Amino acid sequence: MSVTREEVVKSATKLFKERGFLTTTIQDIAEDCGIAKGSVYKYFPSKEDLFSEVFNQCHNAYFDQVDELTRLPGLSSEDQFLQQIILRFRYFIEFKHILVEFTELPIQQDPKFQPLRHKVRGRLIRWHRECLLHVYGEEIRPYLWDLVSIYRAILKEYLFWIVYEEKSLSLEETANFILDKLNALVKHMRASDLKPLLKQASFERYLNWGLEDRQEEKEQILAELFKEMDSALDIVPSGAEHRSELKELCHFIQTEVRKAEWNLPLLQASLYYLEREKELKSLVIQLRNIIHSGI
Repeated sequence: MSVTREEVVKSATKLFKERGFLTTTIQDIAEDCGIAKGSVYKYFPSKEDLFSEVFNQCHNAYFDQVDELTRLPGLSSEDQFLQQIILRFRYFIEFKHILVEFTELPIQQDPKFQPLRHKVRGRLIRWHRECLLHVYGEEIRPYLWDLVSIYRAILKEYLFWIVYEEKSLSLEETANFILDKLNALVKHMRASDLKPLLKQASFERYLNWGLEDRQEEKEQILAELFKEMDSALDIVPSGAEHRSELKELCHFIQTEVRKAEWNLPLLQASLYYLEREKELKSLVIQLRNIIHSGI
């Protein structure tokens, strides 16, 4: 029996979700797929590589749900923010073995997982920043990064209690509690003469996903990204004509970012089109954030 790479990832996601990283083996995943153990290694050299892919896809799916939530009609910015907090708690409870417990596991030190974790953290920080600006407006800009830091800390702490003490806390009540405290904090900061502690520079490492201000290194990272995208295109489950179209778009983006001045609207449209392909989504998000970082 032959299975696709995506089917292996689907089985791995199910088992990691149910059992966690430590108690799930490659043999378990192979048996769930109905294939030999060696067939899994054809796609993934190790369990760590497979877990990294699952971890990445779970975060992509989470942001897909967040995007859907932002398009719901009739919600005020505050109501939308409240629903996003509830969604985060609900999703991370469901995938706690993948998205929460990894911090206590050896996978945290895996050299391939570490940069992925770093990128995901940067993406979450960007999202928290946008959420806070959307709710509270440009007035919070001077102390935005202090609010981001405090909000992240609050989410992390209450997520722990919700995940491990599900029956003791209501998701809705917890989300409302957090929003109420944020409202009070923003009101206090607006009225206070205290200077903000954190600046954007404090978050640059995460916002730019570890890119240092060295053009040679940035060009190398871009080259590696385009190389990965080219490989990923070979597993896009579509016809040769569609793959050829996607490769032309990748080539256009690669050519455009090497210019002194970019055609940003065309770049954004091309990235949006490529991002619709599941196999390319994570890579496109990385590329978009590099572009936004001002390279």
